Amino acid sequence: MYGKDSTVDVRPFTRQRDGEEVVIGIRETGVYLALPPEAVDLLDQFAAGKTVGEVGDFYREVTGETPDLEDFLTALESNGLIEPSSASPRSGNIRRPIREPKYHFSSFPQSLARRLFGYPVLACAAALIALAIALIAWDYSLIPGPRELVFEKRRALGLTLVTAIGYGGVFLHEMAHLIAARSLGVNSHIGISLRLWYIVFETDMTDLWSLPRRKRYLPMLAGILFDATLSSFFIVLLFAGRHGLLPLTPWTETLLRAAAFITMMRILWEFFLFMRTDIYYVAATFFNCKNMLNDTRVFLRNQRARLGSRVPIVDQSGIPPIERRAIRTYAVLYLAGIAWAFGSLLCVTLPFCASYAVSLTRAFRAGYSANPSDFIDAVLACCYFLIPTGAGIALWGWTLIRPKGTLSWQQ
Repeated sequence: MYGKDSTVDVRPFTRQRDGEEVVIGIRETGVYLALPPEAVDLLDQFAAGKTVGEVGDFYREVTGETPDLEDFLTALESNGLIEPSSASPRSGNIRRPIREPKYHFSSFPQSLARRLFGYPVLACAAALIALAIALIAWDYSLIPGPRELVFEKRRALGLTLVTAIGYGGVFLHEMAHLIAARSLGVNSHIGISLRLWYIVFETDMTDLWSLPRRKRYLPMLAGILFDATLSSFFIVLLFAGRHGLLPLTPWTETLLRAAAFITMMRILWEFFLFMRTDIYYVAATFFNCKNMLNDTRVFLRNQRARLGSRVPIVDQSGIPPIERRAIRTYAVLYLAGIAWAFGSLLCVTLPFCASYAVSLTRAFRAGYSANPSDFIDAVLACCYFLIPTGAGIALWGWTLIRPKGTLSWQQ
């Protein structure tokens, strides 16, 4: 219990005005909270050394209301923003330690990061993307399709290179986020997660909350910008090869088209807006919604309940009106993202699997004795496809059946 004579030690925190709220946080622990300005004023009073009783009196004089400082202080203490002062310890209190995040590449020079995401580099990237768009408009056949992923010859080598390009591109996509954030003085860390049944890297940029909203967009969009630049580079190479400006063998051209396709698909996957993708974070920042994805899911469940479902309706009247309007808009994008996910499954993933199934079945039926190299190639191709895909599906299935609360992902 916090008595009237109790004081608290307030850890130094950042503050950033964000609409009608103030985002405060501690960069060392990666904990950020959105509070009303009045609550931050109370925290400033405690930081000045005032007791609980003095802060309560101050609040009553200003507002005419009695604050619930016990719950307020308990919530702040649980998030590591305060602790009981050594001058007035609370008996029996055991402070739960706050795990500090481990940042990756925090020693990356900020000056280099600023140059990489400075106007000259961004202008060159934009010029390359514009050139690729112009070339595609000139020759639509430059647009690759899912068929490019199917290698009839040298399957294992093709899949090895495509897998290396794919995962290398994913890592560089996340590094682009990290370096863009680093250019603004914000540290981040990279982890591994799932999007549906796909194993992916993700960059946690929680510390962006310490920046003004307009500065958050570039780090959020840096990965897509990298993918767009890389796929544009592949398109330019394909155009040069097709018009005799660059010598490309048919197999090399197929590999480039496959690399361009998976890079473009990585951009389109960011529009799976029923998950926390890069585009989702951009939308949440634009609409200034702190918990837009979960609020949208509740909104859609409420609509289903009003249509006769037995799902209980959840009261969302506590959400500010401007955020409720944003949630209604995002609900349409959320459903469109689900439709796009299933569309990509039907139009890309399943045809790709079917094409390889036919090719591999043919090799297995012929047997090792008929063509040893083709048989071994088919076995290796199966391993490249089945191992990561099987692991992703297994982990995805576990997330569906696991007990609630065993795994979490912090924004």
